[in-house]
Amino acid sequence: MTTASGVDAATVDTIFASYGVPAAPVAAAPRNLRVLRLRLWGKKRDIPEGGAFDTTLKFPTGLVMAVAPNLKGKTSVLELITWCLRGTPKALQQDVLAWLDGIECDVLVNDVPHGIRMRLSEGAIADAAILQANSVEALADARGHSPVNARVIARASSNAEYDVEIQTFMLDRLGLEPILAYAAKTGVVQTHAWPSYFGAIYPPAGGEKVLIGETAYAGLAGRLLEVFLDLPGAALLTRVKAARDRLAAEDAKQSEQMKSAADTDRLRRDEQQERLDKAKSALAKLAADSKALPSVMDIAGRVTSLSLRLADVEADRRGADALHRQAKTNRQADERRLNNLRESAVARRLFHGLDPQSCPRCETPVTEERRSAETDSHRCAVCTSLISVDNSEEDDELVDELSSVLEASRQAEREAQRELSEANSIVEKLAAELTAAEVELRDAQQATIAAERFKLEQDIARAEGALEVLQPPSTQATPDGSGNDAEQRVLSSLADVLEADLRAASVGLFAELGPEIAEIAKRFGIASVQDIKVDRRAALRISKGGAKPDWFSNQSPGERLRLRIATVIALLRVGARLGIATHPGLLMLDSLRAEEVQDDDAYAIVDELVDLAAQTPGLQMLTTTADMTLPVGRLPKGSILAPPEGHDALW
Repeated sequence: MTTASGVDAATVDTIFASYGVPAAPVAAAPRNLRVLRLRLWGKKRDIPEGGAFDTTLKFPTGLVMAVAPNLKGKTSVLELITWCLRGTPKALQQDVLAWLDGIECDVLVNDVPHGIRMRLSEGAIADAAILQANSVEALADARGHSPVNARVIARASSNAEYDVEIQTFMLDRLGLEPILAYAAKTGVVQTHAWPSYFGAIYPPAGGEKVLIGETAYAGLAGRLLEVFLDLPGAALLTRVKAARDRLAAEDAKQSEQMKSAADTDRLRRDEQQERLDKAKSALAKLAADSKALPSVMDIAGRVTSLSLRLADVEADRRGADALHRQAKTNRQADERRLNNLRESAVARRLFHGLDPQSCPRCETPVTEERRSAETDSHRCAVCTSLISVDNSEEDDELVDELSSVLEASRQAEREAQRELSEANSIVEKLAAELTAAEVELRDAQQATIAAERFKLEQDIARAEGALEVLQPPSTQATPDGSGNDAEQRVLSSLADVLEADLRAASVGLFAELGPEIAEIAKRFGIASVQDIKVDRRAALRISKGGAKPDWFSNQSPGERLRLRIATVIALLRVGARLGIATHPGLLMLDSLRAEEVQDDDAYAIVDELVDLAAQTPGLQMLTTTADMTLPVGRLPKGSILAPPEGHDALW
């Protein structure tokens, strides 16, 4: 990296650390996400089959199909799961929200049981919690938001808070980084977090024109494809490119600003030079008629100089005054300490000479035994405490020592007083000189010629000052935009290395992915497919019916739906074949018969999904259909979610 960027190793290490670049590539850990259970309760209002409900749906692995007539809760199930796992639903109807009092959703995240518990009020979250349990059974028994058999790892009391909590949780548990992309139009680095990844779990309908995910903005579809294919350094490359593009844009902006400033400075310099020449010419003419008049600028300069000197000595005087006050305070403190010592010594000697006959408080007589103890063991005859020996000599030594300290503080106070007096004298002298100079300046300015000369001299001074600030063109810095040069070179070199690694790793993978999509698309009813190619940008081109290749976005909605499902299936199938296990393994597909999918094509899609589930243990695909015959003979009873007997709604 040092050779490619021309930056020394220590700087490269520093830049890598500041941008979170690891010392060596870190392979993505396998990740899985599986829905176990969804419980909904509340009360349906304003519909014929209304009333209280409490429905629990269980989801096995493999292909799971929710079957019910249109507008009977199939899509709502996927949307409510999406709300729990994504943070916000994609298209949940308001009447459904108004019916719900609570939601429970149990999932396995990397094989660890977790639960979502929501209590709703008027269609919004009033209280929500993310739980973790030691077993699926314990999680299923965890009711409420503070269960004894599960641990609460996050809480929220609004839709916005829950959105933040679940996004943070999912990115952390699945080992995903936010995808960063620099937006040139706005000049900011945009962050695409967990909802963008969720677009690869719950693809959009056929009407959308992006192949994978929810948006094609800033190459997001391609970045999702790279991450879920575990291409080396894919997530890191998005961060590096975003940082590099941001720095490049900042430098380009800085360069443009510097160029604009340089042009402006040149114009201002020309203006000031012209002003200077005119003022000098006018002053020279005026000087020929008024040689005897004193220079107002000279007097003004003296006033300025005296003002600055006065400000300095006044600062010194304030310092001297502060020192004097401190010295005085120190001297007074030393005097108090000496007086206290002397008074304590006198009192001690006085009280030691007393011979009490009884306790001064309770008047109990002092016994002869205690008087003897006072003489023999130096214990007080009144309170029996140990009596210190006579320390009069020590008191005298302390008095002498404090007397010396007091004399030193008095000397310091006298010295501070002397310096303060000198500072006051200097201030008074300079103040008098400044007053005289200001009077002289006012007198000089009163003359008409002097006033005109003063104006010209001011013009000259201002023009010369402006020219001093404005560098001449020959010495101005060239706006080369190199403010972030080292960082840009290192990040650009790193991006090139990562890009090369991605390109090398993706050649064989995408060579398999295209034909796999083509074969599946044929079985889905696009019989005229001849060839499909897909690249790292998630750009798919299809050749069919002898026509020249065309883009995915130009296909009909029905064909886009089939191709999108085929791409996800191929992605999972090729990933399983090559040992790539970075897609979470959860896929949600709404309305398999949408966009005019014919019977044979719908059956082929289901057969392909069943086959994919059989080849990929742990894979879970949640689908919906209004065709009650579609899963018959293809799915076991436990994998078909149907309305209870006597009802036409799923919940």
